[in-house]
Amino acid sequence: MSMNAVRWHGDQNGLSLKYEEIPKPVLQPGWVMVKNAWSGICGSDLHEYLYGPKNGPLEPHPVTGETLPTGVGHEFSGTVAAVGAGVSDLEIGQKVVVFPSIMDHTCHYCHEEIFGLCKSRGFMGYSGYGGGMQEYVCVERIAIHVVPDHVPLDIAALTEPLAVAWHGVKLSDPKPDDIALVLGAGPIGISVIMGLQAHGVKNIYVSEPSEHRAQRAITAGATKVFNPTKEDVVLSIQAVSDGFGAHIVFECAGVQSALDAAFAGARGKARVIELAKYPQPVSIWPNTFNKKGLAYIQSNIYTRGEFQDVVDAIASGRIKSPGSMVTARIPLEDAIAAGFEELLKTKDKHCKILIQSDSKCAENSNGR
Repeated sequence: MSMNAVRWHGDQNGLSLKYEEIPKPVLQPGWVMVKNAWSGICGSDLHEYLYGPKNGPLEPHPVTGETLPTGVGHEFSGTVAAVGAGVSDLEIGQKVVVFPSIMDHTCHYCHEEIFGLCKSRGFMGYSGYGGGMQEYVCVERIAIHVVPDHVPLDIAALTEPLAVAWHGVKLSDPKPDDIALVLGAGPIGISVIMGLQAHGVKNIYVSEPSEHRAQRAITAGATKVFNPTKEDVVLSIQAVSDGFGAHIVFECAGVQSALDAAFAGARGKARVIELAKYPQPVSIWPNTFNKKGLAYIQSNIYTRGEFQDVVDAIASGRIKSPGSMVTARIPLEDAIAAGFEELLKTKDKHCKILIQSDSKCAENSNGR
């Protein structure tokens, strides 16, 4: 049997996306077949599209054994379509999200749940086993997180970006009275705002030049948004913090000016959490944050426990209105032109574009 898919194609000279028909995956013992519903386009996907192959394997991946072409999409939801021999705790039709990290399960870092440091690391949507932008995938049972039935599948597809932010928020060790500064209101910046709110932080300030994204940040729960093209972000955060600056700072923009503002806008002994991916090298002068005693922490992926925490927080309403970050929902066949290319042309007007992998999944969406 065959199915429709969007896949990465390329070699050392470049990368492209193709919408094509490929064989349906074969289920093996201990694995689960998922009928995909929704998949988000991540900023990392755009980086791969523009600058790759970075994550797409040119040599056989040490775990999956696959090379390009490979599947696309690591933020996705679906329903259980079939279970392999030995899987007895899932029911056909159950809503699920997939933990997309690929690892060898044996090394020190895997045992510590620091999957980003596994030497055999990879990600669904890049390294093999398919991705969310195809009709079906087969994954290990351990990668399946069950979603309560009352959670719409399009909302469930936001679990992965929210988990990225959740991990960063936890690293900041937030207190309810902390003053937080979030630099950048893209999908991860918006997810950080929601994560901070879920952890009880009341004072959340954001730096964002796009009016569309600034309004989305306010909708997500930001106290106030500063426009860095019209006002000095450092002076602005100092003005609302008795001149001291933010207790916790989240760099989500991935540009030199935001990184500089993160260090300058932080008060003494603050925690600066780096969540951005940079398209090119930037400069850091350690004395800039050394004299303040700042903790500069790179946030990388998340644990299985944190992934489940986000599923639970969405289901309970602790994460409020996650669907407010979604700016478009489009069918799989339009993923390249109306998804990737649209984001590159009108990025400031969008936050999260979701790809509908299953034409019947609209009934499981309510746009919350």
